[in-house]
Amino acid sequence: MITIILTATVHVSTNTAFQVNKQDRIDCYVKSVKSWLNNTKFNIVLVENSGYSFPELSNELSNFSDRFEIISFINDFPDSLKFLASSKGGLELFSIHYAFEKSHSIKHSLYIIKITGRYFVPGLEKYLSTLNLHAVTALAQHNEGRCELVGSHILHFSNIFDMKKLNTNRVDFDPHIENVYDYRFSITKNIVRCPVFNIEPTQQGGLNNIVHSL
Repeated sequence: MITIILTATVHVSTNTAFQVNKQDRIDCYVKSVKSWLNNTKFNIVLVENSGYSFPELSNELSNFSDRFEIISFINDFPDSLKFLASSKGGLELFSIHYAFEKSHSIKHSLYIIKITGRYFVPGLEKYLSTLNLHAVTALAQHNEGRCELVGSHILHFSNIFDMKKLNTNRVDFDPHIENVYDYRFSITKNIVRCPVFNIEPTQQGGLNNIVHSL
């Protein structure tokens, strides 16, 4: 079983993102989720870290109750993890772990793939069917400088998505999460780097850029 964690943030500030309009962000996430549910057989976990619960997806929660969850929380780090706020990827890693702890389906999955919630990747399911995921420690995105798609075998989840090691006393500390993932891939065996996946042109959240592929 493969579970896709879609990360989302509806409420953002102009200091952290390019696309700041709440409704634009909601529309983008909703479109993506519906595409994943209607066009793949993956388990889908949508994790939102600014407290938005997506009432727009209430029908999907009912119609796909066996493989769709929405997990929403407000990004209030516990004192022991306050250092995550200093890293670009700290909130993402916290969200992934939050979903892992709260989800009913993730812990029963063979493979967990984190994908930025605004993107639907139509070629992913067919590609994964060609791999023996039991023997693949982790999946890396084709472009080493990007991390919209990162996957891990359930047994290696803590190594790829570890958040407690993301601090200034660790060799893998970096304010850019892309570099953190790349470092972890570099010290991990049996990594598969994905091909380029073409996607529907999609506005990036943080930059004034339209993405055509992952």
